[in-house]
Amino acid sequence: MSHRERIQHSPSQPPSPSGLGAGDGVGADESNRILVVTSDPSIGPVLSGPLADAGYDATLVGEGRAALDRLKAEPKPDLVLADLALPDMRGTELCRTIRADPTTRTIPLIIVTSLDSETDRIVAFELGVDDFVGAPFSVREVLLRIRVQLRRPVGAAARGGVIEIGALRLDRDAHRTWVKDDEVSLSAREFRLLEALMERTERVLSRQALLDLVWGAAANVGVRAVDAYVTRLRRKLGAAREYVETVSSVGYRLKRPTG
Repeated sequence: MSHRERIQHSPSQPPSPSGLGAGDGVGADESNRILVVTSDPSIGPVLSGPLADAGYDATLVGEGRAALDRLKAEPKPDLVLADLALPDMRGTELCRTIRADPTTRTIPLIIVTSLDSETDRIVAFELGVDDFVGAPFSVREVLLRIRVQLRRPVGAAARGGVIEIGALRLDRDAHRTWVKDDEVSLSAREFRLLEALMERTERVLSRQALLDLVWGAAANVGVRAVDAYVTRLRRKLGAAREYVETVSSVGYRLKRPTG
């Protein structure tokens, strides 16, 4: 298999073995471009047909550096599917590079890989991936997870810029946070949790809603993970910890300070 392959869609193609298509609720808008990064024959070829059948404009590359070259070009993909096991670089390094670049950090990133240990998942999520699917996988599930990511609102989060609520300031582009004039060091997950709350100030967000916004459709993460991260976030916010309010039996909201 070549390191770069265009996945073409032909209206006359027979249905893929998965039986997926527009009528199954997982079809794509014609503008949906997907970059698939893997050299694993059990992943790329298995997904190629169903992606095309679902209407995606997909490009398959077999190396991390080829993926980074593609991400420098325009138009950029609307979503990246990446393997952690790549022949020329670590998949985690690819994820780190994508999330560090202001021009690509908001592109939804889903890991599809045979490297499926708990450590692999934790490291990937800490680096800011949106979802993680371990092989062997259900093709239908992968397509549904793609659909979920492409439906997520990107307006405020994708525009970059600074959000200020009282003493709390969050800079999306620089990926930095301050309470008054003191910078607060947050992990990628804590930053995204705070960003989700600040973008929806005064709105109550259920634990499940926060799980969807911050973790994506990760199957092995329960809603109680939200509680643990909120606790860690409050601890780090110090004087601004009271901004994050618990709404009993529902979830959390970020409230504006009074006075």
